[in-house]
Amino acid sequence: MEEMNHFAHQEHPLKLIENRNEIGDDEEKAKVAGCYACEESISLSGSAYACTECRFFLHKACAQLPLTINLPSIFQHPLKLINRRTPRLKSFVCDVCLLVGLTHGLCYGDSDEVVFGVCIKCHVVESARKSEADAIKEEAMVKLKHKGHPKHTLTLQLRPGAILCDACKTEEKDLFYLCDSCDFCIHKGCTNLAPTLDLPHHPKHSLVLVYSLPDHFFNYPQYCEFCKIYIRRNEWLYHCANCRYFTHIKCALNAGPPTPPEDPSTSAANEDTNDLLHFPMSVPFTDSLKQLHLKESSLDNNDEVEITHPSHDHPLILTAKPQDNNIPDVNDPIEVCYGCVRPLSFPNYSCCEDGCSFTLHKYCAQLPLTLKHQLHPDHSLDLVDTFMYRCECTGCYSWGNTFVYRCETCGFHLCPNCAYLPNIIKHKTHNHPLIQVIDPQPLCKACTRWNTCISYVCKACEFQLCMFCAMRSPLSLGHRFCRGHEIPLTYPPVEDHPEDFYCDICEKEMHPKRPLYHCHDCKNSFHLDCLSPVDFFANIFYKGTEIVSYHKHPLTYVRRQKGTPKYVCSVCNKNINGYLVLECRARVCNFTICFLCHRIKIGRAWVV
Repeated sequence: MEEMNHFAHQEHPLKLIENRNEIGDDEEKAKVAGCYACEESISLSGSAYACTECRFFLHKACAQLPLTINLPSIFQHPLKLINRRTPRLKSFVCDVCLLVGLTHGLCYGDSDEVVFGVCIKCHVVESARKSEADAIKEEAMVKLKHKGHPKHTLTLQLRPGAILCDACKTEEKDLFYLCDSCDFCIHKGCTNLAPTLDLPHHPKHSLVLVYSLPDHFFNYPQYCEFCKIYIRRNEWLYHCANCRYFTHIKCALNAGPPTPPEDPSTSAANEDTNDLLHFPMSVPFTDSLKQLHLKESSLDNNDEVEITHPSHDHPLILTAKPQDNNIPDVNDPIEVCYGCVRPLSFPNYSCCEDGCSFTLHKYCAQLPLTLKHQLHPDHSLDLVDTFMYRCECTGCYSWGNTFVYRCETCGFHLCPNCAYLPNIIKHKTHNHPLIQVIDPQPLCKACTRWNTCISYVCKACEFQLCMFCAMRSPLSLGHRFCRGHEIPLTYPPVEDHPEDFYCDICEKEMHPKRPLYHCHDCKNSFHLDCLSPVDFFANIFYKGTEIVSYHKHPLTYVRRQKGTPKYVCSVCNKNINGYLVLECRARVCNFTICFLCHRIKIGRAWVV
């Protein structure tokens, strides 16, 4: 059995007892006293040095206390371990914990009289603190070279601080590394970020840690997939270059599980989506009224042959079909409805007065004069005629001078086509139905633009499409560059095509996160706006001729659908099939200008 001699008990050697069971009988075990040094009890399984004959016990740790210690933060000179009971000393005050009347057998003091002293407990605590401080201090002296800041050396700072980390761009109280040469600093935890990260939100590829946004992504603003906030160039981030997927460090590390697929057993998931309009369609969706009233566009026995309408002074006569089977030629001007400014179809109501060409679709003539709409629930909307002035539709930005639903109180306007857009749709880019909203600044998932127009959202998934991306573009379109086949609408990322696309019409680089028309066979790519531009003047109704300063001949307002795709504006060279244009009808002149270029020429452009 291990023995030791201790200066506090010089009569007999002390024997090491690993637990009390080594003491003979229960009566002897019960007589075990507390530790002579610190006066704390000795546990049944605790190790101790003992003289059972004298009932003298020391914890193993107390028996091995150093004979001298240094506490430079408290005393300027060493302290020695003193047996306070030989000679017997009075109680003393510990200069660390300031407890009065301490009677511990051992203490550390400046002399045998213990003018200044430290109790055993405080020595243990202070020693632990010193060891920890020494370890941290030693670590603080370690210099770090990091890939995220390769030019300079970083030094770990001993004192934690709430600093703005240049890696994660957050302020958290933590140990941090500070650059020796500049103001760069990062949290200690950010120095050990995993080089790759697998997220269930992006299962196709692992995300790679980079220390700044790669140069070839500078051409377009990039947004975090989680918080939707702009990615700054000097930020550390996780990204997938092939998919153009970006996320802030903290957003990636704190991302919760992705929204689970809808449970087919729930009533919401069981709703039949066959009744919803599915997008994109095979043709451009520009006439919601016609789509809504397909069943009502035929004649009904209850239809009145002659009606009056508040938008026109003359009676209107119902016309069931083209007179004398006069089917218009493909190159003839497009006749449009005065109410919705969309191509006329039959049956319709037209003015019976000679020289008056006022015409309304049957369903436009039957539009309710007052409408309650979910996008403006506080007030009713009144159907008004805006021919004497122009107003902007809150839903689609388009300017118009025909029918509009207006709130007299709020100045809220909806053109008829926006007023009758479907409340819920289904889109191929998302698994769930999308609900119609108007948000102050929503970020469209497709075009990555901030829009205030009508959008369609899935709030559970935080997925959003502006109305243009959701509805405007058909599944495929033709172009003379791809003869014999149409060009499919494609949503990024395009598999096995990590390089950038360039539009074959405008020859500009294409945004890598936006939909495009891409022909895999011919390798041709097109902006949506180049192949199928948004007509922000689709609600403008003009007829007649105008004399302009920028052209020598009079120009005639017309909408025309040419039989060839090559029908472009003479100024901007964009496709103007079906758009409002001004056309020169002089025999020797083929000048045609789109309405936007015309407005720019006369200094009155409406750029929405």
